[in-house]
Amino acid sequence: MDYRLLGKTGLRVSALGFGCGNVGGLMVRGTPAERERAVARAVELGINYFDTAPSYGDGQSEQNLGRVLRDLKPRVHVGTKVRLAPADLAEIGAAITRSVEASLGRLGLERVDLLQLHNPIAAWRGDSGIGFKDFLEEIVPALERLRADGKTRFVGITALGETAALHQALGSGALDTAQVCLNLLNP
Repeated sequence: MDYRLLGKTGLRVSALGFGCGNVGGLMVRGTPAERERAVARAVELGINYFDTAPSYGDGQSEQNLGRVLRDLKPRVHVGTKVRLAPADLAEIGAAITRSVEASLGRLGLERVDLLQLHNPIAAWRGDSGIGFKDFLEEIVPALERLRADGKTRFVGITALGETAALHQALGSGALDTAQVCLNLLNP
């Protein structure tokens, strides 16, 4: 397995990560035995990064991954995400904290290695995403509090949204990672 440094984290992660989302669906719809075999085989092959989110199977992905990690006890890195709903924008910091604490409970972990914002970032708050001002003035401080409280080691974004706003977010220096989408049909 090839390993690479993950953004500015200093973590060496496998070039291939284990996605726990709905696309493959194993961590959401698979049987306990299938999930355990798949994670064990992935770890055996050198995969050491597991990516999940509360939205994957309405929390089932985190819960099932947590169960497998408790059973197998592998030395791996776990990343999850937070997505703010429109109703959360009235109290962004509290909503992020609630989401992370719920994720940690489902995962059965005291902290995650990486916490990523899963909302698109736009120049201004609206239909196309969280505004850059929200990101800089409310989201970043909330993420930093979670880091200071030991709930996450590193923070990032899933790099969705308007290109100029994403460049501003990356240029802010507040992020350790950006998970960038690559669409082979629309590069």
